[in-house]
Amino acid sequence: MVKKLGFSLIELVVVMGLLSLLMLAISSTMLMSIVSSNRIRTTTKVKQAGNYAITQMQGTIRNAKSISSCIPGSSDASITLVNPDGDQTQFILENSQVASNSGSYLTPDNLEASLFSVTCEPSATDPTLIKISFSLKSKLATERQTGNPTLHFETSVNLRNE
Repeated sequence: MVKKLGFSLIELVVVMGLLSLLMLAISSTMLMSIVSSNRIRTTTKVKQAGNYAITQMQGTIRNAKSISSCIPGSSDASITLVNPDGDQTQFILENSQVASNSGSYLTPDNLEASLFSVTCEPSATDPTLIKISFSLKSKLATERQTGNPTLHFETSVNLRNE
C-alpha cells in the first residue's frame, strides 16, 4: 500500500469554502458592531447637547427677574427675559441652532435644531410658567434614518424671582 502525502484537490476546495463562509460571518458581525457603535455615539452626543441647552435655559429662566417678551408658537418663537442684573437674554431658533442673545449658540454647529416652540402660561403678557421644546439631530447625512435619530427635548420652568 502506497502512502500519499498532502491533500487532494477536493479537500482543499472544501476547506477553502468553509473558511470563506466563516470569514463572511465574522466580517458581517464586525460591520454591524461598527454601525451600532456609531449610532450609539451619535445619539449620545445629540442627547448631551440637548440636555446642556435645556439646563442653560432652565437656569436662566428660573432666575429671571421678569419676562419682557414671549412670542409663542413654533415659527419665530422666542422669549426675552430680564436678568437680575437688568440685562436681557433672548432664546430663539437661529440658523438651525438654539441661540441665546443671537450671538451665543446653545447647540453645537454639527447638530440641527428644529421645532423650537415656546409656551407662556397663563398668558403671554404675564407668564409664570414657561414651556420650551425643540428637536435635535445630527447634520451629517446618513443613508439610513436609524443612524441619525432625532431627539425631542422639552421643559417647563416656573419663574422664581417674580
